[in-house]
Formats: sequence, structure tokens, C-alpha cells
Amino acid sequence: MPVFRTLIWSAARRLAADPRVQKKALEMAEQARPRVEQAARDVRRIAGETSPVNDPGGFARKVRDQVLRKGPK
Repeated sequence: MPVFRTLIWSAARRLAADPRVQKKALEMAEQARPRVEQAARDVRRIAGETSPVNDPGGFARKVRDQVLRKGPK
């Protein structure tokens, strides 16, 4: 198993150093930014409605239903 892990880790390092992969990762991050920011606003709003400290289950349900189930547009 250590040999396989070493091979995977080496391949990941080589990919991360590839300028084409870096450019594509930057493009994807820029595309995802508006959705991530909207999800953060939604979670903050839900935290104001349902306390994550006092009712963690209710908070998690609301996040799941209102943020995670929206899905990509």
C-alpha cells in the first residue's frame, strides 16, 4: 500500500506544478466564487434564525434543505 500511496502523491505533485492545471484551477475557482459567497450568506442568515449552538440539529436541517439542496445552477 505505501508504494501505491507514493505513486499517487507523486502524480498529484506533478499535476499541481503543471501551469495548465493551475490555470484551469484558477478559472474554476473564479466561476465558483459567486455560489460560495451566496451559500455563506445563506448559512449566516440561517444561523440568525436557528441557533447552531442551542439547536444544532435544526440548524443542520435548514442548511441541508435551503443551501445544499439548491444545487448548482
